[in-house]
Amino acid sequence: MKKTNWVITQKQINECDVDSAILHVDPEQIADVQVHGLHGSVRLRVEGATGPADIFGKTEARKFFKALHARWPYAGFFLRLKPITLKSPPDQIMDVSLFMALALCHVTNLSCCQTARGVRLRYDMKQLSRHLAELCCRAMELADCIGISKEEIQRRDNLIMASVVSFFEAGETFAPKIMNNKRRKR
Repeated sequence: MKKTNWVITQKQINECDVDSAILHVDPEQIADVQVHGLHGSVRLRVEGATGPADIFGKTEARKFFKALHARWPYAGFFLRLKPITLKSPPDQIMDVSLFMALALCHVTNLSCCQTARGVRLRYDMKQLSRHLAELCCRAMELADCIGISKEEIQRRDNLIMASVVSFFEAGETFAPKIMNNKRRKR
């Protein structure tokens, strides 16, 4: 399996240039054998982003990633994911964080709030669930077109859901540690 890095630049985001951003991962532009080889192996990075809020928290980025999804709804097929813990390597944490940030761009009424336990996201769970279901459906459609087995795509769906759950579990574990460190520094 070929692994590849995909970098989306701030220029592409600012200009909402989806076409140049997806060129090397667009199933309409690359051969089926290449699409098959990129299944679950693309590491997405966004120039200048250090965390999910740099994507779902900025108007330009939200607009870009909504347009990206409209043109390229295949994040569930291509992106490299593995469930995370606080002990996971930084690249693995960033992979899941960016995947979740892309999903959170499609949720309205998204807000962050400070609680006694740390920072908490508030969002419409039904919207997030619908978006994640669409990602799985689109991944299945693409997999079917290029001949990936239903069993393999089911394993991929399970991996996506395990990654999503791990993102929120890691956040619940991580937030109190941040708050405790801030209190100690005072």
